[in-house]
Amino acid sequence: MMERRDYLMHQIQEMGAFLARLILRLKEAHQPSAQIKAVRAEMERELDLKLNEVLFLEDSSFNEVLEEKLLSNGNMEHFASLLEQLGDVALEDETFLRQQIYYHKALVLLEYVEQKSQNYSMERQQKIADIRMRLNNN
Repeated sequence: MMERRDYLMHQIQEMGAFLARLILRLKEAHQPSAQIKAVRAEMERELDLKLNEVLFLEDSSFNEVLEEKLLSNGNMEHFASLLEQLGDVALEDETFLRQQIYYHKALVLLEYVEQKSQNYSMERQQKIADIRMRLNNN
């Protein structure tokens, strides 16, 4: 039982580290379109997720798939941050609609974590408000 728990904790930590690397890569991007392609490729390789397919899932299915793949609320929040950053750079090489989809899915994920979590987070609340403002201003 203890070995299984340790393995699961290790998997959760590895997923968190992977997502942190992707977020850092986007923040340091000098060529956003190339970085978006790299992030998509890494997600497909590491998570067996095709971003374009996941983005167009119905919201509840989207949450279920990501909860299964990401294993923890913290990792789901990291993934939401990644989606938000993809939205921030989307207009470099993608459409306005794609930007809105990134923001919408980030919001869906954060609201899901907020509902599911037993811990209140001011930072999460601020991110939710920021994304809502971005969606409403466009």
